[in-house]
Amino acid sequence: MSRAALVLALVLAAPAHAAAFSATRAGLTVWPARARIAAGQTATMHVANGSGRVQVLTLSVAGFALDLRGDPRVVRASAGTRLLRVRPATLVVAPHAAAWFTVRALPAAAAPGDHPALVLLTARSGGGAGIGVRLRIGVSIEVRVPGMVRHRLELVAARLRMRRLVDVVVENRGNVSERIGRGALVARVWLRHRLVVTLAPRPRELLPRTRGVVEFALPRRLHGRLTIVAAAPRGRGRGRARRLSVTV
Repeated sequence: MSRAALVLALVLAAPAHAAAFSATRAGLTVWPARARIAAGQTATMHVANGSGRVQVLTLSVAGFALDLRGDPRVVRASAGTRLLRVRPATLVVAPHAAAWFTVRALPAAAAPGDHPALVLLTARSGGGAGIGVRLRIGVSIEVRVPGMVRHRLELVAARLRMRRLVDVVVENRGNVSERIGRGALVARVWLRHRLVVTLAPRPRELLPRTRGVVEFALPRRLHGRLTIVAAAPRGRGRGRARRLSVTV
């Protein structure tokens, strides 16, 4: 391998509650870790350099997507990339200091709802022994365009995986991102016509007009022939609930 080999670390999806993300290899902390900006507004983001050397960051806008399991990835473009502008394009952060940059959501014509994108911060430094190190931090940005908000989750299919995990395929046909958690989707488990437990899903996000897998974990104490009924709350869901009969 060439001594000019590139080491790439990419961070995209901080939890919805996260206030900051720390990239310990470069000593960088970025906050907030994610933001929602209304069209025509500007947000200020901060970067702290905890290392003993100057950090030179290149800032750019990229597309943002989630795979079926909710893992994030950078794409060439997504719904929000043409709506975002980041300034400055280059940020120099002194050792043990902080700096800031701005993200502006353009008041461009776009459909109402959420439009996801990323602001990428790329830091380059020497990693020792002639190895170049590049660290990229992705800050998740949602541009909210005003208009009618539609919440519409459709349950497509359900299946059992690894005997204790129930996968429900859900399609977000609304125009806003959905935080899937307790209250957004439930699965009721029946044993011999008796409701024994109501399950909450493992938290994840589902972007507008995308499909993903929502996972429920069955308690180990449950055994026998179970009927599992997954449904979205009234006003948020669409179509029929999904029913699955399994033996565990």
